[in-house]
Amino acid sequence: MNPRLRKILAQVGSFALAAVLLYLALRGVDFSEVGEALREAHYVWLLPLAIITLLSHLLRAWRWQVLLETLPPETPGAAPKRVSLLTAFYSLMIGYMVNYAAPRAGEFVRAANLAKREQIRFSYVLGTVAVERILDVVVLVAALVSVFVIFFERLTVLRELFLTPILNQLGEIPALVLVILTVVIALLVFSLYRWALLQSARYENGWVRRLGAAMASFKEGLLTLIHTKRPVMMVFSTLAIWFCYALMAYLPLVILGMTEPYHLSLLDAWGIMVLGAVGVAIPSPGGVGSYHYITIETLVNLFGVPVSPAASYAILSHAGQLLLYVAVGFLAVLLQGSGLRTLNETTDENKPASS
Repeated sequence: MNPRLRKILAQVGSFALAAVLLYLALRGVDFSEVGEALREAHYVWLLPLAIITLLSHLLRAWRWQVLLETLPPETPGAAPKRVSLLTAFYSLMIGYMVNYAAPRAGEFVRAANLAKREQIRFSYVLGTVAVERILDVVVLVAALVSVFVIFFERLTVLRELFLTPILNQLGEIPALVLVILTVVIALLVFSLYRWALLQSARYENGWVRRLGAAMASFKEGLLTLIHTKRPVMMVFSTLAIWFCYALMAYLPLVILGMTEPYHLSLLDAWGIMVLGAVGVAIPSPGGVGSYHYITIETLVNLFGVPVSPAASYAILSHAGQLLLYVAVGFLAVLLQGSGLRTLNETTDENKPASS
């Protein structure tokens, strides 16, 4: 299939998924109540919410900067490159902006932007992005476990919301088949990696050598988490990021006046945020639809919030982040001295030939 056509079909599919999930999330919602809730909201809390949101991403950019500093220098014997925190932050926010148009493409764009501006090999940078995502998944799994422990008395609701649908799907596939498929895929990936490295040593030029070199560089990016000399800072920044996320989930409850009527605390906001993060992980544009669906279901079924206030919360929190990310991302493009066309050219330069 033509790569461009495949890309278009993937984007159309993601927007279609978002539309379906958004319909499922908002069906039965009384939008007059939503409008009234948004009109009566305490918007004085928007500024602290925006500051905490930007702080969380500045912390993420700082953590990324530490990983990037662990990369081997392009010239043997040279000092490690000091990556600009501002460039890391700009690249991160540009990536978030792009994710609203093309799910997951933002990770590629932010790596390409930073690689271009800091003159670092793209595959190195992309490896550090992969490390960040792996770290996020590990923390998210731990956070999910904490939610099940904190809300143990509501375990039945959590199971019906999240585990039962997954188990029903997996139950149709024999366990042995799943194990065999997992082993086969792992062996194929490892074999491809080894083959590329062996072949790259046999060819002075050509795509095989370039592929082997790129994979070796990507591996160096992945190893930055192990090689970092500031593990305490990595742990601190990660905990601080997720604490900011909890506040980002709590403040919209304050803005909408939902804390007292429904007895919602910062701990409850932690549960809402963690379960909402599962929705954002679904490949829809910027979590549109998937975030709304899972957040509304969580508020209604886990915390007993009526559907219209729950929808108000999901709409406000998601729309606020969308507007902030797009505005800051676009501003970052301008402040770094380029336009959207230059950003697109930078990305195209780093795309593999098959993409």
